[in-house]
Order: sequence, then structure tokens, then C-alpha cells
Amino acid sequence: MSYAAISTFAVGFLLAVLVAVTFLDDRRKDAFLLPVWVVTLAATLNWAWTYEWGAGLSTALVGNILATQVAFGGLLLVFRDTIRLTIVLGPYLLLALLLVVWSSTSVAEVSLLNGISVWLLLHIAGSMLGYGLVTVGAIAGLATILRDRALKQRIRNRFLEQLPSVSSTSRIELLGLSSAEVLLGLGILFGVGAEYSTTGQFFEFTHKSLFSLLAFVLIGVLLYLHLKSGLRGRFAARLGLTAYLLVSLGYPGVKFVTDILIS
Repeated sequence: MSYAAISTFAVGFLLAVLVAVTFLDDRRKDAFLLPVWVVTLAATLNWAWTYEWGAGLSTALVGNILATQVAFGGLLLVFRDTIRLTIVLGPYLLLALLLVVWSSTSVAEVSLLNGISVWLLLHIAGSMLGYGLVTVGAIAGLATILRDRALKQRIRNRFLEQLPSVSSTSRIELLGLSSAEVLLGLGILFGVGAEYSTTGQFFEFTHKSLFSLLAFVLIGVLLYLHLKSGLRGRFAARLGLTAYLLVSLGYPGVKFVTDILIS
């Protein structure tokens, strides 16, 4: 078995353990959740470092898994309650990893590291980290919707009680999306630089660039409304989820169409 296969298996095993820990009783969960997540992050970093990066769907998914883990860690440093989103984050990352395994065995990717420019590298790094922040923001937004609905309908169950409060999820979402807006903006600028250095043109309209611009504008509108009117709650959460959908369509969505449906 190759080292890459062992690394992939290790990440999958740790993500499964992470999901299992969220179902423990509160005392054991509080003791094990953070250490297991830290080990999972370390394994993910090692896995991404040894991964053979390409220009297809599996690489886009690997980038999202890594960026989401890094973004989650950054937000966790600011808001301790972020760790309680693991009950949603864990299954999301595990599903993404299964899609990586499936896509990597279905499509052979062209290597991305041959002749890559600094502009393109900065564009990819900024865009993917922005995507990770949007992902965590969307998860926080989903938690906001679930908690708010449960409060209004007086629904109580163990899953909902493990999520952060509505005020906490709103703060996590806004910080995640505001940080994502900066990084997505830098990613767009670096993409312009990469396009100009390659073709002499400043911008080329593609499905990827269109969805990225729409997500950037939508997040900007959400942040503007929050500053002007204090917008938060379920409507803000839905806007965040829409932004996540647009970015997902622009990155792995386009790769899925070109690599799986068209090929």
C-alpha cells in the first residue's frame, strides 16, 4: 500500500472518529473532541502535502477539505463555541473525502505543479482559503437556521442541543464570511494577474469566474446589510448558504461537469 493511500485512510479514519466523538456524552465529548480534531487537522495537512495536486475534481475537493479545516481552526481561535459545529462539520468533511476517493479513481488528473506561475499559485491559495471560510460560515448559518427553528417550534433533541447558540452561530458566520470576502477578493485580483501574465487579457468570463464574482457580490451585500441594519439570523444564514452554493458551483461544480459528466 502506498504512502498516499495510507494518508488517505488515516484522514478518513480520524474523520470517522471525530464524528463518533460528537455522539458521546457531554463529559467525554468535552474531553476528546478538541484533541481528536487537532490530530485530524495534522493528518489532513500531511495528506494534502503529499497529495499529487492536479487540475480536476479530486484536487478541488482536497483543497476544500484542507481549507475548511484551516478556516475552522482560525475561527476556533476567536470563538471557542466554533468547536460545537463539529457535529455538522465532521460528516461534511467525511463525505467530501469519500468523493475524493471516488473521483480520483474515476478520472486521471493533469498535474497542476508543472509550470505553475506565482500569480496562479496565489490565486488558488486565496480562493481555496476563502472557500473554506465560506464553508464554515455556511455551516454556522445552517446551525443558526436549525437552532432558530427549534426555539420557535419548541423542539428539543440531543443533536440541536450540541449546536452553539443562535447568537454564537451568527457571530461565527459573520466573521467567516467577512474574512472570506477579503480572501475571495484577493483571489480574484491574483486571478486577474495570472490571466494577464498568460494571455495579456485582464479577465476571461468563465463559469468559474462568474460564480466566484456572484458569491463575492452576494457576501458583500450581506455584510453591507449587517453594517447598515444589523442583519443577522435566518435571512443572513440563507444568504450565506447561497454564497456557499455559488462558490461550490464555481469550483468543484465546474470540475464535476467537465471531469465526470462531459468526459
